[in-house]
Amino acid sequence: MEALADFIPPMPPPASGAPSAIAGLLRARRDVLSIFPADAYRRQVFTTRLPGRLILVANAPEVVRDVFVTKHETYQRKSRFLEDALRPVIGGSCFIAWGDEWAERREAISPPIHPSGLAQFHPCFVRAAEACAEAFARAEGPVDVAAAYAAAISHVLLLAVFGDAASPEDARIIAETFTAYQDAAEVVDLLGLMGLPDVLGWLTQRRAKRLAAELRGRVSRLLEAVGPDGGTPLLRALRASPALTGEHLLDEVVMFLLAGAEGAAITLTWTTMLAALHPATADRMAAELPVAPPAFADLNGFAFTRAVVQESMRLYPPVAVFARQATRPDRIRRWDIRKDDIVLAVPWLLHRHEKLWEAPNAFRPERFLGEDASRRRPRFAYLPFGIGPRICAGASFGMAEVMVFAAILFRRFRFTLAPGFTPRPNCRLALRPKGGMRMVIAPR
Repeated sequence: MEALADFIPPMPPPASGAPSAIAGLLRARRDVLSIFPADAYRRQVFTTRLPGRLILVANAPEVVRDVFVTKHETYQRKSRFLEDALRPVIGGSCFIAWGDEWAERREAISPPIHPSGLAQFHPCFVRAAEACAEAFARAEGPVDVAAAYAAAISHVLLLAVFGDAASPEDARIIAETFTAYQDAAEVVDLLGLMGLPDVLGWLTQRRAKRLAAELRGRVSRLLEAVGPDGGTPLLRALRASPALTGEHLLDEVVMFLLAGAEGAAITLTWTTMLAALHPATADRMAAELPVAPPAFADLNGFAFTRAVVQESMRLYPPVAVFARQATRPDRIRRWDIRKDDIVLAVPWLLHRHEKLWEAPNAFRPERFLGEDASRRRPRFAYLPFGIGPRICAGASFGMAEVMVFAAILFRRFRFTLAPGFTPRPNCRLALRPKGGMRMVIAPR
């Protein structure tokens, strides 16, 4: 196998110098990655000051641990601009709730998707992955695999919640609507960050709110269609919680469908790009994977494929920025933090930090091979699913569905970039490829 260290997959060039605070925020509204200069990949802490507010980036493992684990109570709240961007679509769900409300919601949603019960969802993974493979086999011409994976993984989540009451067409519409919502939503509230009222919000958010209403309406109709006693064991378990009634249940179901689909679909998209750009990796994965759909017990045996997925999440973390808002004054190193100041952990930077990783921009799945792989990297330097008490409750669920899709698709197909297409990472609410990921798909 050729040396993987020589392969540097696509990444945006660092900004030429640190932009001013206002200029940086204006650029971040379209792509957060565009604001980071070269020294951001070496520094431990850096700050930007706005009128009335400090933004601090925790860019060293020990600082990340201090903020997101040790001082969780102080930094448990997601930033206001993230809350405002997502509330129209996921309401007050566990993803943006904090304090006692978050604890109550988290306690309700975690048991039904606990790792110990993942085998019950395996048929959903296989069914949706097989349907995706059949669609790829029928495709004529280039396919946007980003859109295909978003619909396919949405199908997984719909099957897990509603069973056959939801259709692949429902999944496609939900995925497309959420993609359009992300494009329309304001992810960096410039006026709010400066402490000013958002007098233009009614205008800039009108399309986003319409899309959010469409999406929530479709999920609400599915809930009504299965009735108060219908649906899958997962839905019945959610309904059994006294914390999830009425609109609260809708919030959590929408959150589960969108957050659950988003991370897995994005991971599959970037993993497919890496396999397309490095055929030796694709061949090694195909040689490891079975011809027949895998059993749930088989998934842990695909060590190299799992390492490729993990390296994909290092280079292209689905959530590239974690933003928290201080609930009380604090001090981080030499900086005084006031209530409502913003503290960020940026997996995009941590995962490519020059002092934490050897050849940080190179594609090396071997980083994740071997029983001592986790001990070979600093703790809190790799955050594909978040950190601290707010780490993704569905992390194991997401990894299992990605592995099933990888096992079925990379064994059957060879992927190449469509002629003339260049992948471009773009980070707004999540790290998606700008313009999709157009591929030519051929059977092996």
